[in-house]
Amino acid sequence: MEATSQAERSIAIDAVDTLNDLVGDFVVGTRVLADYQQDSRSQQIGEEQMSALQKMCVSHIVIAFAKLLEFWEKYHQIVPAEHRDDLKSLNSQLRSRGTEDFRNTVAGHIWERTQQRPLRNSEIMQMLEVLTGGKLREFLRWVNDPNGNTYPETVVSVIEAVRDSIVAKHQIRVEDVISR
Repeated sequence: MEATSQAERSIAIDAVDTLNDLVGDFVVGTRVLADYQQDSRSQQIGEEQMSALQKMCVSHIVIAFAKLLEFWEKYHQIVPAEHRDDLKSLNSQLRSRGTEDFRNTVAGHIWERTQQRPLRNSEIMQMLEVLTGGKLREFLRWVNDPNGNTYPETVVSVIEAVRDSIVAKHQIRVEDVISR
């Protein structure tokens, strides 16, 4: 019995480590873009630079979304019951927003396979529209609200709640995660 609980605890520590990384990815991806959008309004950076920065940050967020979907596949068994439905719902939203398609098509490649040609800006913009619902600022706040991540209203709040519940259940200390 002790070996099983140690194995479960080891899996829980891995899960917490992964969730910590995801929180960081979402916070950094949203904050960098928001900070630069403010700079853009004051003409500190050009339109081309802003477009490239937006593409980089959104791609970073989408890759983190894909990792969250993978997290569920690998760790769903240790997600506490009180958070399962919220995490499943979040994953459904990510799929309906075209996360995997955006990652596979825009963030990871230049080539549109079915047409056998480079991906066009209009196609990228159409996929961005689906991903963000056409409202980039609201999308960024849905991912991470710098004024407060209220559970289960933001992606970050769901991840933090799952992580914190796993930490409490398995009595995981910071040292357990960072000293492995």
